[in-house]
Amino acid sequence: MSNAVVLGGGLMGAGITHVTVSKAKVPVRIKDVSNDGIVNALGYNFKLLEKKRKRRIISKADLQAQMLQMAGGTDFTGFNKADVVVEAVFEDLGLKQQMVNDVETHAKPTTIFATNTSSIPIAQIAEKAERPENVVGLHYFSPADKMPLVEVIPHETTSEETIATMVQFARKQGKTPIVVKDQAGFYVNRILAPYMNESANVLLANEPIESLDRALLDFGFPVGPITLLDEVGVDIGAKIMPILVNELGERFQGPDVFDKLLNDGRKGRKSGKGFYTYKGKKKTVDSSVYSVLGLKPEASMAEKEIAIRCVLPMLNEAVRCLDEGIIRSPRDGDIGAIFGIGFPPFLGGPFRYMDSLGIKKVVELMNEHAQKYGDRFAPCDGLVTRAGLDESFYK
Repeated sequence: MSNAVVLGGGLMGAGITHVTVSKAKVPVRIKDVSNDGIVNALGYNFKLLEKKRKRRIISKADLQAQMLQMAGGTDFTGFNKADVVVEAVFEDLGLKQQMVNDVETHAKPTTIFATNTSSIPIAQIAEKAERPENVVGLHYFSPADKMPLVEVIPHETTSEETIATMVQFARKQGKTPIVVKDQAGFYVNRILAPYMNESANVLLANEPIESLDRALLDFGFPVGPITLLDEVGVDIGAKIMPILVNELGERFQGPDVFDKLLNDGRKGRKSGKGFYTYKGKKKTVDSSVYSVLGLKPEASMAEKEIAIRCVLPMLNEAVRCLDEGIIRSPRDGDIGAIFGIGFPPFLGGPFRYMDSLGIKKVVELMNEHAQKYGDRFAPCDGLVTRAGLDESFYK
């Protein structure tokens, strides 16, 4: 791996550029539709490197040398030298298919096209490819310069060589890769979606935002679910959820909150307001969001109950993913949840946590919640079977 191209100069593209140059020691050319995008991506990298220089992690000469390994443009210059092109553009199938076509036209026949899609099946992106064996998913988590997980997602005709090359590439970037089956949401977003949906259900039951976020912080997550939605972006959530519903079914249908928030200009941190308002590094709950959603907040649930209510749907979905072969092992599922979404490391990940509670206890809790809140809590067949056989995930 001697040269890389990153498509898209947004935050994700800039972060991928950073780990490729700084950790993997591979030079990067950034392509964006505008010079502004390239300037922003290079500026983002300069700020990251300048922070390291001030902390004496790198020297001024190192900073300059790394910046010289990054270039950018709005045309296809440098594509003919690229061993891999990492695509980090908007979640739009037609646009991503066009990117595949552009890369196949301008790059080498051996160039790997790695898409950073967070939810669109890779087979759909590779559908019109002349060389589908070179197309693979490489799903980073935001911010890409910090988050340690990468999902490597082959579709049916991705070559073994492409998979192995991308696993090695991710490791050189300082990432922990897991290989995940090609289905909408892959693994991490698929287990995250029911957790976020249930958080929204708790909010719509008039629980205050602070109580909800604090409950999951106390459980051991690095941020609460409402803060997480603000960080990721309400607009991103609004794009991903319908894809999951369309591909995986009605159980992914969450409460209708996105449109109300977006119509009120609430995209999250990036727009200065979502559920919280942001001034510099400080954030405070924006109480006007309650009226936007037609709510009158009043704390009525114990925080431990809020936490388990939000976590149970995630556990259920993790077991489905294991039984459907989305992940290769409970270990991969635990690594993905801890490094991808910050599942409490001291609990060992969803599968270790279920083993520690006992599968029978997990099924019992889910049945209790199903009686209280509805069928979305009903334990999946894999859990019921394991409980009946008194099995655990780790032997």
